[in-house]
Amino acid sequence: MMENDARPGGYRWYVLGLFTIVYAFNFIDRQIVTILAPYLKADLGLTDAQIGLLFGTAFALFYALFGLPLARLADGWHRVRTLSIGLGLWSAMTAVSGTAGNFGQLALARVGVGIGEASASPSAFSILQDYFPKAQRATALAVYSSGIYLGAGASLMIGGHVVATWDRLFPASTAPFGLVGWQAAYMAVGLPGLLLALLVVTTVREPVRGAIDGHPHPGDPHPFRAAFRELGTLFPPFSILTLRRLGARPAAIRTNLLMLAAIVFIAIVIVWITDGLLAPAKRAAIFRIGDTAITTNMVQWTAIAIGAYAVVSWIQSVRLRDPTTAALMIGSPSFVAVALAGGLLSFGSYGLSAFIYLYGTTYLGMQPADGFTIGAIAAVAGGLGTMLGGVIADAARRRHPAGRLYVAASAAAVSGVLTIVQYMVVDLTTFYILNFAATLCLTMWLGPTFATGQDHVLPRMRGTATAVQFLGINLIGLGLGPYWIGLVSDITGSLRVAIMTAVVPIPIVIALFLFAARRLPAAEARVANLAAATR
Repeated sequence: MMENDARPGGYRWYVLGLFTIVYAFNFIDRQIVTILAPYLKADLGLTDAQIGLLFGTAFALFYALFGLPLARLADGWHRVRTLSIGLGLWSAMTAVSGTAGNFGQLALARVGVGIGEASASPSAFSILQDYFPKAQRATALAVYSSGIYLGAGASLMIGGHVVATWDRLFPASTAPFGLVGWQAAYMAVGLPGLLLALLVVTTVREPVRGAIDGHPHPGDPHPFRAAFRELGTLFPPFSILTLRRLGARPAAIRTNLLMLAAIVFIAIVIVWITDGLLAPAKRAAIFRIGDTAITTNMVQWTAIAIGAYAVVSWIQSVRLRDPTTAALMIGSPSFVAVALAGGLLSFGSYGLSAFIYLYGTTYLGMQPADGFTIGAIAAVAGGLGTMLGGVIADAARRRHPAGRLYVAASAAAVSGVLTIVQYMVVDLTTFYILNFAATLCLTMWLGPTFATGQDHVLPRMRGTATAVQFLGINLIGLGLGPYWIGLVSDITGSLRVAIMTAVVPIPIVIALFLFAARRLPAAEARVANLAAATR
């Protein structure tokens, strides 16, 4: 059902609340690896790097890349249905994770979770833009984004409780279907999402794109064709065929192939270097193809290479088929800077999230019951920080055109200092206090940066803009952060040393936000002129 305009009053807040719950489920299913890491290491014999790969790359690559075609589908088709189908898929694959018996099976299930979750934010962000006026959007997106920390916290609380309770009630010889605690935890968080998907599709009304801004857009008459074409831009040889179909010059195709060769070469070198830094026991083969041992590093850097090439090909295709979108996003220095800053901040935050419980058990004597405390801190501090960041950013925006970005830069700086101190203390109570403060600050950037990203584009591009920002967050942040920390831990034998590297990018982040702030007024004026020209 299509509504001609955004409903005032309670209904739009109902939609926001429901979408925040959906996003919380998104992160419950995504983050539960954190609390289950010690059990996965013990039962499946995984290394820290493999935990990082499961938490990050196995999920992030497909989440990021499928985000582009699914964002295109959300920009052209029924966004509520897109979101509901994705929610059903990722919930089912989370439950399937509980049947895994080895690293490969668990990694494949994580791929399915990533593909399903890729539908969530492009659809939800676009819908919320059509329910809330511009002056309230940073607040709305901040409330929605608080689902990240509500979900991350709930995953720790629920996961730890389920594991402890299951293992206490059901010794291995008597457990139903022979399941152990970590398998039961996967099923406990996955199956309820199927009911939530049904609630979304039956109670959320689809608003008309852009109506609230006076620029209604009907969507794409052939949304599935557009989505499949978007997918075809990412992988060879379809990427080359797509460029030819779009009329690319031979020089552009040569550039694409040269970039492919360069990316493959760089990936091979990185695999050689990182395998050489690891002790033989830490670089054992996951599986073999003939006489070739496939190591964790080979899987990781192959995945990152695929992601890097896909981004290059996608950028080339967008410039050919939608030069306006390319100009407002890829061609906008401020948009690119904000997207990169989000990715680098996520490098640290995802890396810390992946290993906080494992760090606590190693250095601070944490027990499964402490998962509740860590989860509560993540939920309360993360949710509060995200919402405060949005509210403060909207107020700062009213005082200065780039006020939102100044809020994000300040929060990043303070969070970096607090994180360093947090991981130097040896007292658990002090660790918790500093974790609360650091999480509060580290989450304040989400609402400001996503609202700024949306201000760079026309209504018909909102889903795509969200997907591009998530490319940075997921390929740089989720794809590299957890794996990097796990790899450094395996190389040095010190998880504490590895975790300290999470804050290294923060000075670059601050510089990117300040650079974007100087360029933002010109970018917004460009959008306003294009919107006026298309009326």
